[in-house]
Amino acid sequence: MSDKLEVPGTNQAEVDAAVRRYIARVARRYTPLLIGGLVLLLVVVLVPSVTPKQATSVSTGLGQDVGGTTGGSTDTTVAGGATGSSSGATGTGASGGQRALAVPKGVTAPAAAGSAGVTRSGVQCGPGVRQVPWTVYAPICVPAYNGNNGGGTARGVTGDTINITFRRTNSTEEKAAFSIAGSAAPGSDDQYLADLRAYVDLFNRTYELYGRRVVIKDYQPQGDNLEEDQGRQLAGAQADAAKARDLGAFADASQSPSLAATIPYEEALAQVGVIGIGAIAVTQGWFQAHAPYEYSFIANTTKAGAAVGSALCARAYGLPAIFAGDTIYKNQNRKFGLVAPEGPEYQKTADIIQQSLQKTCGATITKRASYSINVSQFAQEGASLAAQMKAAGVTTVICGCDPLIEITFSQAADGQQYHPEWFETSFYDPQGRETSQNEWSHAITGPPAVFPPKAQRESYKVFKMARPNSEPQEKYFDLAYENAIYLFSALQNAGPNLNLQTFQQGVFGMARTGLGQYGTWGGGPQAFDPALDGSLAYWDPNRPADFDGVKGMWVPCEAGKYFSFDDPSSYGPAHTQVHCFGQ
Repeated sequence: MSDKLEVPGTNQAEVDAAVRRYIARVARRYTPLLIGGLVLLLVVVLVPSVTPKQATSVSTGLGQDVGGTTGGSTDTTVAGGATGSSSGATGTGASGGQRALAVPKGVTAPAAAGSAGVTRSGVQCGPGVRQVPWTVYAPICVPAYNGNNGGGTARGVTGDTINITFRRTNSTEEKAAFSIAGSAAPGSDDQYLADLRAYVDLFNRTYELYGRRVVIKDYQPQGDNLEEDQGRQLAGAQADAAKARDLGAFADASQSPSLAATIPYEEALAQVGVIGIGAIAVTQGWFQAHAPYEYSFIANTTKAGAAVGSALCARAYGLPAIFAGDTIYKNQNRKFGLVAPEGPEYQKTADIIQQSLQKTCGATITKRASYSINVSQFAQEGASLAAQMKAAGVTTVICGCDPLIEITFSQAADGQQYHPEWFETSFYDPQGRETSQNEWSHAITGPPAVFPPKAQRESYKVFKMARPNSEPQEKYFDLAYENAIYLFSALQNAGPNLNLQTFQQGVFGMARTGLGQYGTWGGGPQAFDPALDGSLAYWDPNRPADFDGVKGMWVPCEAGKYFSFDDPSSYGPAHTQVHCFGQ
């Protein structure tokens, strides 16, 4: 039986080349995010045991009027794209009542957020009450609006609609590469769009959009998202951004499991004056340089990196490496090893970590190593990294790594009888099962990709409100939900006079939420993303995963507590270990 992947219409060399290009692309694209996530892990790993209030209590919507006019379907497909299927708690920490929005002459001003009245969702509005009862991420409620919304207040906005574009993927290389991922691969654009539109249809009926509804316009692109992420064929990204503009987009929401949103595409959107909310793996400075056009619901790498030095110094430096697999290391104070890919952007992030440690408490990196993002060399690279860390006596490997090098690195370490602590970035449970389980039994990650069982997830319960007789089509439907709640919160906060400036005010003006499925969110000056905290998890190879029921999952540390990562004073008493692996 052949162990080679067969893809109709291609030979093995073409498939191998496609896979190599794809993996290199994924690694290049996500490593900054992974390192940012790793930094957040390091913050969370060092925080004290403070139990936040579990504010999320998702209702089924029973007894709540989620009626009202739908304003029509959200299905719009352009240039050959397939049409998508159309078959509570109040947040803690919420503002008691936001000020009324100022509007131009002739536009009817809405009631102030948090004032008395009944919302479109049927909620009795008042101070601190959320627009809908099923999520803490909803904005502060606004009584149902009636009046003149100003009509076409910006490109892509009419008196009835707000146009949001979605760029489909267009890479045969990606399809070939996804085939090697097996059950961990995402679904199709059609499946994701069906789920996104389900949420949009419900939110159009329940959020206050001042007489308008969101319409999702998906389109077939000219650009190749794989090539763009490697810095090639940038004209395609520019052409697609121009297409979004010509389709009348106010904003674009192409962030999806199929990786349609690339940094070149997001930058091109800003150049043509279309708002994008799909950027990942970028710094706060990048957002500022592309204001007022770019936003994300994913934490930027600058935010995550700012706290790492103080966190490590407070709760890890100078303490024994008690989570290591080797008894010798368990009894030694931690010696940090730092691994990141080659390349200026990745190494800059590694520099921040190293310099922060040195400045905060004089801690040093015992061994720093890099590797080339070349899948054909990953076995050799993994062996080399393990040998370097072992030779240097590193007890604690800090790895801002891509998903494949984690596999080869951990397997090589196990083969070399090197059993340190691992501080890693999780890639969902299926990827973790491919690593050396002997090594990953000593791995900690943050923020973890950890969800409760599907039936208990807020994202699933809300989906069933939108489509009672259907199931989500994309296994990673949680991303569509996160995308929708972020977009609609900003749109409601922006008010009836919707334009670039008021949308930014809506983003920056997000009231602090309670703790929900995605942690705690909040606005503030220059808050281009809303993430405020994170949690920590350890790998248990024997526990059936809530994600899919298969053995091997990330298990929350500290009883699943979330901790703020932008307040160094909150990290807790110095020289105390965190509680993972039952310790």
